[in-house]
Amino acid sequence: MSANIDKAGENYWTEVWERTTLPPPIDLDSKSVNAYPDRVLHNLFKKIFSTRDTKGKKLLEIGCGNSILLPYLAKEFGFEVYGIDYSKKGCLQSEQILKRDGINGVIYCEDAFNPDKNLLGNFDFVCSFGVVEHFQDTSNTLKSFSEFLKPGGILITSIPNMKGATGLLHKLLNKPVYDIHVPLDKDDLRIALEKANLKPEINEYFLAISFAITLEGIDGKKIPMYILKKLFVKFLRYCSKVIWIFENWFGTLPAGRLLSGGVMTSARKL
Repeated sequence: MSANIDKAGENYWTEVWERTTLPPPIDLDSKSVNAYPDRVLHNLFKKIFSTRDTKGKKLLEIGCGNSILLPYLAKEFGFEVYGIDYSKKGCLQSEQILKRDGINGVIYCEDAFNPDKNLLGNFDFVCSFGVVEHFQDTSNTLKSFSEFLKPGGILITSIPNMKGATGLLHKLLNKPVYDIHVPLDKDDLRIALEKANLKPEINEYFLAISFAITLEGIDGKKIPMYILKKLFVKFLRYCSKVIWIFENWFGTLPAGRLLSGGVMTSARKL
């Protein structure tokens, strides 16, 4: 695999995981408004997997640090799950989550751009959630991730909507975090997938409104006007939850480029 510029880096992620506790399992039966995004994503995963047999298939998550998606994907769709991450702390947390949730899985603490060659061409599905946008060359990143796939395998990619309101708010409120992202929209991701010799099948914005904004500083530095910004972000999150309650009652609103939470794609390896 060829080299690529990592705008975040292993140290950044290790610092994130060191101050992060293990997240609770995904509970699709929860009536909490906070679980609404999980239900939206579950419906999107069902759409992605609707025409494919997933039971017993091998799925690799790239950038699996502190992941609750591996046990979810194993329980809901019957995958045999694996993960790879370059943060030792993130890998340890992933192993703890799998053990806690009663799922057998394998976690590799390696650089996905320079892995054990035996892992290449070995998986039916490969996924990444909030990873691709941290690398300078999007197409090269997707091409590298696809090398873990068997011929005809499926690459699933999710990115935050950094070309919409979420990105603009990060730029205004916490620019150091904005700067470790490559802002991408749905069309950018589709073009990058095609350049990587992958055939997009599903390419959609998800969550009609979402303000997933982090105010954590980088390298332990607190951002200016933290308290005021925290109150503002809390207000925005309450606004989004009001919309989620509405959607829960009356149906999901269309998700678009401006206010959506992110983009989810699935693409077949040619």
